[in-house]
Amino acid sequence: MEKRFGKEKQVSSEERRRRRSKSGINDLPDPLLCHILSFLPTKDSVRSSLLSKRWRNIWLQVPVFDLDSVQFDNDVSSFMEFVDRFLESDKKLALDRFKLMCSYEDLDDDSVLKSWIDALVRRRVRHLDFQVNSDDNELVWMPLSLYSCNTLVSLSLYHVALCGFELASAVSLPCLKLASCPVLEKLTVIRDPFELLEIMRVRSKSLKTLTLGIEDDQDCLLGDDHVVEIDAPRLEHMSLCDHLSGSIIIHSIAPYASVNIDVNFEGKDGYALDLDDDDDDSNSKRTMIRNILTRIFTVSRMEISSVTLQVINDYSKLEMLPQFSNLSWDLSLIKRNAQSNSSVPPCFVSSLKYVELATQGTTRPSSQMKLAIYFLRNCAALKKLTLSGSFGYDIIKKIKKIPRRSRRCIIVTG
Repeated sequence: MEKRFGKEKQVSSEERRRRRSKSGINDLPDPLLCHILSFLPTKDSVRSSLLSKRWRNIWLQVPVFDLDSVQFDNDVSSFMEFVDRFLESDKKLALDRFKLMCSYEDLDDDSVLKSWIDALVRRRVRHLDFQVNSDDNELVWMPLSLYSCNTLVSLSLYHVALCGFELASAVSLPCLKLASCPVLEKLTVIRDPFELLEIMRVRSKSLKTLTLGIEDDQDCLLGDDHVVEIDAPRLEHMSLCDHLSGSIIIHSIAPYASVNIDVNFEGKDGYALDLDDDDDDSNSKRTMIRNILTRIFTVSRMEISSVTLQVINDYSKLEMLPQFSNLSWDLSLIKRNAQSNSSVPPCFVSSLKYVELATQGTTRPSSQMKLAIYFLRNCAALKKLTLSGSFGYDIIKKIKKIPRRSRRCIIVTG
């Protein structure tokens, strides 16, 4: 009801709908509505179609797709039809992000995945995140059409095989020719320990962020001769976690890069390697360690596991290490287990300004103390020592009382 000149006037429901349609979010143009919906998961974006006739197909114009097949309650047919409808709705509309999580059983027909990837390439996808879940570690094969996509900026794949073995010698990563993706800047690959490829090669002149990992499995099929190669001169952020490959070779990364390295250098067998032996295995490992150190000595920030640090320390007793002078900007050294003081090569502490320490919850307080004492007493340029929550309150109080070589050093928790 509304009042006019002191009298009440009945307002029809049609009039109220008309007035609402002329105010608020309905006044916004379609492109802006699509931008707003792009911040929602696709399932929520679809719900907007119930608002009115105008909203019925707005979700199909959103340049972002984010969906998990579990939302279809094992109705594989409905799931596939839904994805098909979205990809075929507007072939001229470029896609900014496409994220899809599904099970291996959802893709039992290879032609389904091929049609989806073909459509994504046609729609100039920029960010692709494709994850396949399988209880039996089954892999799906990525169609070759992806490797000709010239709009990719970031690519994240899980439980996806990248090529057939007959193509392995002609491709990198191992089938994605990064030269065919001239603007690829971010790449995440979690490899399967049961793959049979002899080499994993990452080559790109545009890549800026690389995350390369492999699931640890004692029954894996990787041989000790399996090789990982990285050649990315503009790589600014590299995270490498690999305890299975027999050899890791870094050809180039950007100077002042930030790296995270968790490698044992020993291959999947895990036998302790005596680096001062004069056999082929020891010589090969020394060469590999030398190659990695000479390629990363200009980095500005480094995070290393205790396993990696121990091997580097053993190597330092045989050959002189390069000076990591740029680490004076920022170093984050994460040790998974507190080792003895001697496990930290002097080249890592000579000019450090920032150190971050973390230990496992089972690490003894005495070992935590020794670890902190080493850095506080040896780092003349140290400005800040950050202790993780794994250091107990009483230990932190004792560490703060330790005499420091650097008078400017502060101790914080984080």
